[in-house]
Amino acid sequence: MGPHGLLDLMHHMPMAHPAQQYYNPDLTEEEERALLRRNYLLLQAGQAALGLISADMLALAVEPRPDAVVIHVAVSRETPELAEDIDDIVSDLKAFLSGGPDQNSTITARVHLGPPDATWPGSTQALLYVAKPAS
Repeated sequence: MGPHGLLDLMHHMPMAHPAQQYYNPDLTEEEERALLRRNYLLLQAGQAALGLISADMLALAVEPRPDAVVIHVAVSRETPELAEDIDDIVSDLKAFLSGGPDQNSTITARVHLGPPDATWPGSTQALLYVAKPAS
């Protein structure tokens, strides 16, 4: 061992991510990385959406793609204000991701006019928000 012995050895050993204790132990490294990225993007998208989810937004979902992120939005109607809010979410998400591993990812929004049912492309993605159905 080098002059620092165990410290040298520890410095060169990969550190386990703290979240690994919550993951299925059968996940591959690639699946773990994908899960970490998905969760990170969900968290950042949630921060970007704070104060911008209006009554016309029925649901939001995040779809991680290679070198891209798609924000799926189900809306009850399309208005200029709603379009601006969605643009703000995308813009804020870009700002939150700057300096990180997704800083060069393309971020887009895909709007679905209608309920967040099986016809909504976001229904199979990581859900961030779903409004309570009107009774």
